[in-house]
Amino acid sequence: MKVNVTAAARSIGLVRDGREVYGTIDEEVVLTSISSLAAAHPGNDDFFADAAMRVQLARSAGVVQNDPTSVLYRSLAGGTVQLRYRSEMADVFTDLAIDVGLRDVERFADSPA
Repeated sequence: MKVNVTAAARSIGLVRDGREVYGTIDEEVVLTSISSLAAAHPGNDDFFADAAMRVQLARSAGVVQNDPTSVLYRSLAGGTVQLRYRSEMADVFTDLAIDVGLRDVERFADSPA
C-alpha cells in the first residue's frame, strides 16, 4: 500500500492544517521519512533521491551538540544534530507529492484500457 506524501509530511510536523510551519527540524528525521516513502513508492527512486539531495543541500538552521545528561535529551546516543528550516522541508515534500502524483497519473494514462 502506498503511503501518502502529505500524510508523511504531517506526521513529522511539516504540515499544519494549511498554516505555514515555523522553526527547525532534525535533518535525519526528514531523510528517514523520505526513505520510508521511497520504500512505499517503488519506481519513483529518482524523485526520492532528488528530494533527499535537496534536504542535504538546504540552508543550515544550525547544528546542535546533544548533551546526554540533559533532562530534555531523548536519546542516550549523544551526537550532533543538523537542523533545517521546517518551511523549506515542507516545500521539498510539496514538490515531491506533486512529482509522484503526476507520474502516477501518467502511468494510469499510459496503461491500456
